[in-house]
Amino acid sequence: MKFVRSIKLLLIFTTGVFLFGCASTNLKTDVQSQDVSLYEKIYIGEVRVYSNEVAAKSNVALQKKLKSWEEYSRQQLEGYASDSRLALVDTLEGNTGNTLTIDLDVNVQYGNRALRWAVGFGAGKGGVDSSLVVKDPETGAVKYKAQANSELTMGGAGGDIGDVLEKNIKKLIAQYKGS
Repeated sequence: MKFVRSIKLLLIFTTGVFLFGCASTNLKTDVQSQDVSLYEKIYIGEVRVYSNEVAAKSNVALQKKLKSWEEYSRQQLEGYASDSRLALVDTLEGNTGNTLTIDLDVNVQYGNRALRWAVGFGAGKGGVDSSLVVKDPETGAVKYKAQANSELTMGGAGGDIGDVLEKNIKKLIAQYKGS
């Protein structure tokens, strides 16, 4: 009876891994300043979501996804700003001195979905590498910098890099909130 139960649990676990995918996110904070509390406003600067893969540059569907992920990333930053004590400003004009600028750079590697689905275990893996930089625009001093690296190695129908990207961005912003 215990053997049958063990087999069932193993089957459920294996099915879950296959359907939901294997992805991991590594976070690293490079710079963390103590004087961030002196600032009252925040400006969302450059938000870039792109892929350096050759196939992505000529694929219209993938370019649309990149654009939608860029919008998603900006919305997440706006959500952070509205939840924080900082006032979100639309421009840096007239807002220098007590304003932070936040930039987000996201590089998406699609990998090969067919290999992830058929082989798994790292074959065809995709990934998301993102960097969040908060700086004083007046002095150029970096007040906070963190990186998040996520990999998609397998999953149902090859996994979903969009899911990986969303989790990556959420964890990166949560890391900043907690600093």
